[in-house]
Amino acid sequence: MVDARAALAAVCLCLAAPAGAEVLTIAAAEPANAEANDLYRLAVERFEGRDGAMFAQALEAELGAAEFDGRPYFRIVAPESGAPIDALVTGTVRSNVEEVPVTEKRDRCTEYDPADKKKCLKEVEVEIRCRRRIATAATTVRLVAIADGSVRYSRPLNARDEITYCPDRSASRTVEQFVNATRKKQVEAIRDDLAPRRYVLDVRVDENRKGLAKPAAEAFKDAIRQTKSDQAGACAAWTALTREAVPTAALAFNLGLCSEMQGDFDAAIDWYGEAQRQGLRGEAIPAALTRIERHRKAIADWQARKQLMGYK
Repeated sequence: MVDARAALAAVCLCLAAPAGAEVLTIAAAEPANAEANDLYRLAVERFEGRDGAMFAQALEAELGAAEFDGRPYFRIVAPESGAPIDALVTGTVRSNVEEVPVTEKRDRCTEYDPADKKKCLKEVEVEIRCRRRIATAATTVRLVAIADGSVRYSRPLNARDEITYCPDRSASRTVEQFVNATRKKQVEAIRDDLAPRRYVLDVRVDENRKGLAKPAAEAFKDAIRQTKSDQAGACAAWTALTREAVPTAALAFNLGLCSEMQGDFDAAIDWYGEAQRQGLRGEAIPAALTRIERHRKAIADWQARKQLMGYK
């Protein structure tokens, strides 16, 4: 359930445009990872563990705030209310801290210049006593459908923090800071698994003018520059070029981005296919096709969800 999103995030990170690059801004969407689109009335029970109640409250607030297209994605029900619920969210929260003694080496001055007390004439290597602190924060979460008791979603979330501090170097963060930051990330990860989300991605355009006659190449280059101030105008300029010449791989790819930006997924897929037929290789097109597939799934899930929740 988690691997697909992690893999896509890694690809998007690799394709992220460097600062100042010519890009088109794509509005995309990620579907939920959990197969629970039919469950909308949720109750979050207290998680087991010392910090379980606090974690449950944070998760309840995060799921209650989850929206898609400006509409709440869940209806949060208090477990003690006795009101009908579709699913129960529960789990465990654990944290642990261990410290062990360690040593580090330092250079220590044993002789200073009599004329300049800041200048060392002789050094020796000494060992100093330090402490290594290892903190862990582990959370498990389950989403259980009330109707049949099936576990629709389950995920372990683990984090580890190792810091060595010495008499001359303090710890860069406290255990509490590590645990609080980790719990926040874990709550957000669970929300992203259970509900779809929209996001915006800047994708770098292809600047290759190979295969274009000189006038068309200049117009193509001008459109590349135009992306910095008028992305729609750049797309119009590239579209105009197709009336006079067969699209090159770069032109087809950029028009695929334009179509995706405009929400015309069928046209985008056609243009990306043309770019591949023209010989364009690399990760950009597979990433775009995956992005479109997941965007479409998020929209389809939302349409079904709207009917279930009585939204018009």
